[in-house]
Formats: sequence, structure tokens, C-alpha cells
Amino acid sequence: MARDVSRIKKTIYLACEGGDIGTEANYITNLCNLYDCSYVFVYKKSADPETLAMRAIDFSERNRWLGKKSELWVIFDNDDHDKVKVAYKKIDDFNKNLKRGCTPINIAFNAPTIETWGLLCCNVQNIPNTKKECQSLLHEKMPSYIHKTRSNEKACKPYFDMKQMEKGCSYALQRAKNWQQSAIYSQEYDISPFAGIYKLVESIKK
Repeated sequence: MARDVSRIKKTIYLACEGGDIGTEANYITNLCNLYDCSYVFVYKKSADPETLAMRAIDFSERNRWLGKKSELWVIFDNDDHDKVKVAYKKIDDFNKNLKRGCTPINIAFNAPTIETWGLLCCNVQNIPNTKKECQSLLHEKMPSYIHKTRSNEKACKPYFDMKQMEKGCSYALQRAKNWQQSAIYSQEYDISPFAGIYKLVESIKK
């Protein structure tokens, strides 16, 4: 059945660390479908945070006047702390000197990984410090979840239980906000654990 475009709230333009088939993309596109948001990948390949920042900047500059219902987001985690810092700096500089007609860039940063958000939605109190531990624990709490890679893409669908994610989302949002508030004088990329994707989740749900 075709989507009723008159109901679309906004368009989310995405540049995700795992490309268009990664964990971040899987969750956000499913969430957009639940809340009648349109989504477009501005870069479909897997990339490091610095590359994503540059691709998002280039997209914004080449595609002026996207409209009030358009948002541009980059999503990445803390695999390479130095490149994360560079990405933040590039995006911050771009937004501070935003050219007429360009769309500002939003960041959804997660530490140690996007699975941190899944664990919050599962009401896990003690979040592990490493990506592999988070992935393993999320599979324990959400059996349908398997970390998705290009080599196992077909074998692990579906892997986010959206009903379970939605059930725990309100609690997860509050915990994610509390983490940020408790580290108010720190840069986001220095906070761990952290689930900055909560900002994008809230935006999609509005």
C-alpha cells in the first residue's frame, strides 16, 4: 500500500556510520515508518565520523532550500575518538557559519555504540563499557537482535524488536537526557555511556 504523503510530518536526511544497511539505519528507518516520517540517505556507504561530517556538509551546500520539514542528521559512535572530535568541530563550524538556504546538521552520537540505546529501551541499568559487550547483552535482552554486517545482512533480519523498543522508549529518553544533564560541562563525545540518538528519536516522534 502506498504511503499517504499528505500525512508525512517531515523528511529526515541521514548519513549513518554503517551506511544504509547498518544498525543505525535499520532502527531509524523503522522508526520513521512507524511515525510517518520520510527518510533519505545522503550517503549510503559505511564511513568514519569525519567522512560523514564532510558528506553532510557537501549535501547541505549542494541542496539548498530543502524546506522547514527537513532535518539533516549524522549518526555515529565512538569507534575513533579523534575523528569524532574532528567531525564535531567541522559540523559546529559549518552550523555557526551557515550559508543562506543551507540546512543545519544535527549529530546523534552514541557511546560506546548505538546498542546503548537498545539497552536503555530494555530497561538495563548497568550499560557495558565496550561495543561487543553491549551487542551481546542486547541479544540476551532482545533475542531478535543480531548485530548486522554486510556479510550477515540477510541472516539477521529482523533484528530490532520495534515493539520492545517502543515500549521502553519513554524510560530510555529520560535516562539519556539525565546522562547529558549530569555531564553538562563536558562535550558529548567525552560522555560515556551516552545515547545522543534520543534527540533524533524525539524529533521523529513529534
